[in-house]
Amino acid sequence: MQNKNFPIMALEGRMSQIDVDGLRETPWRKTVNWNNSFETLAELKDDCENYEPLGELLTGEVHFPQVNILLFGGVGAGKSSVFNTINSCFRGKIFNVARSGCAEHSLTSKFTKYPIMSGSSTLPLPLKFRICDIRGLEVDHLMNKENMRYILEGNIADRYPLDPCGNISSDMPGFKKNPGLDDKIHCVAIVQDATIVDAMQDLSPEVTKNIKDMQTVMNSLDIPQVVILSKVDSICEATKDDPANAFRSQKVEKCVAKVSEVLGLPRNMVFPMKNYEAEYQLDPSIDIMSLLTLKGILNNCDAHLFYHYDEIVERYAVTQR
Repeated sequence: MQNKNFPIMALEGRMSQIDVDGLRETPWRKTVNWNNSFETLAELKDDCENYEPLGELLTGEVHFPQVNILLFGGVGAGKSSVFNTINSCFRGKIFNVARSGCAEHSLTSKFTKYPIMSGSSTLPLPLKFRICDIRGLEVDHLMNKENMRYILEGNIADRYPLDPCGNISSDMPGFKKNPGLDDKIHCVAIVQDATIVDAMQDLSPEVTKNIKDMQTVMNSLDIPQVVILSKVDSICEATKDDPANAFRSQKVEKCVAKVSEVLGLPRNMVFPMKNYEAEYQLDPSIDIMSLLTLKGILNNCDAHLFYHYDEIVERYAVTQR
C-alpha cells in the first residue's frame, strides 16, 4: 500500500538537508539577479560573446586577436569538464569536445587550445578567448618549472603531446622559439575539486605543493591566477537542487575561504562552479554560474594585457595585420 505521507516526508527530508547545509538569508557574495534567470543569462552571454581584449582602452585601429586561458590542476579535478560546460553554454546544447570522465589517470594527453564558437548567428565565429587544457597533475606526472614557463610564454604549439614532467627542447618539432603576445597565456585558472577541500584533504601533498611551486612561475611572469572550485554541488545538497544556492551556502563559503588560504589568492578570485555531468539538456542556473566564472577570468586577462598596453598598440595595429 502506498504511503500517502511520502511526499510530505520527502519534503521534510529535503528541508532538513537544506537546513543542515546552512543556507544564509543573504548571499555571502553578491552576483546577479537569479530571479530572472533567462534575462540574466542572455545579458551574460551577450557580454562574453562581444568581449574584446582590453575593450574600450584600444582604438578601432588596434585589435588584439584573443586571450588564452590555461586550465591547471590535479587529475580528476574537472578541467576538461569546465571547458565542455562553458562550450555548451555558447553552443546551446550539451556539447562535449574535450575528453572527460572518471578515470585513475588523466584523459588529456595533449596541450590543446580550444576555440569557443558562438552559436548565436547563422555563421558561427570564434570568440575572442581560447581555453587551453593540459594533462592533469599526478604524483608521477608533476609539472616542472621549465615546462610551465614554456607553456605560459607561448612556446608550446596547439595539439602538442605534453607530459608535464617530460623533457622539452627548443629543437623539438612544434616548439615556437619566438611566440607573440597573443600566443602566451593571459590567465591561469586552477581547477580544484570542492569535495576534497570540504573533507579537509589534499589530492596529494605532492600535487598541492606542485601547484604552489608553479604559482611562483606564474607570479614571476605577472600572470594572474583564479581558482575554479568545481563539484560544489557534491558538497551541498541545496546547490545540487539549484546552483544559485552556492552563493548562500555556508559549506561553499567555507570551501572558498579554505582554497583562498591554501593558494594565497583573494576570495573574490575563487569561483564556485557546477559542471554538466548527468544532465542531457542545458540548465540556465548552471550556464549563469559558468558565465560568471568566465567573466571573472576575462577581467583578469585584461588586467594582464594592461601591463603590455604599449606593446599591443605598437604591434597589433589593424594596418599591420
